[in-house]
Amino acid sequence: MFGRRKDMVYKVLSTKKRAVALQKLSAELETPAPALLKTVKELESEGLVEVFYGVDKASIMVRAKTLEDYFGSEV
Repeated sequence: MFGRRKDMVYKVLSTKKRAVALQKLSAELETPAPALLKTVKELESEGLVEVFYGVDKASIMVRAKTLEDYFGSEV
């Protein structure tokens, strides 16, 4: 079941064009932020998402990596 959660989170992130705040993603997926952060961290360790701090203080932003991130404009 946990693999499905990671797949679902990645699919949602990959459909978005920009980075998303963890709090907004948590509300959208109706998932507690700590559980979502754990899932996002696992996706980050697999190289599928990028986690960084946003402009707002204490805002954690998440963005899915795509083929363009790896190959540049060649794809």
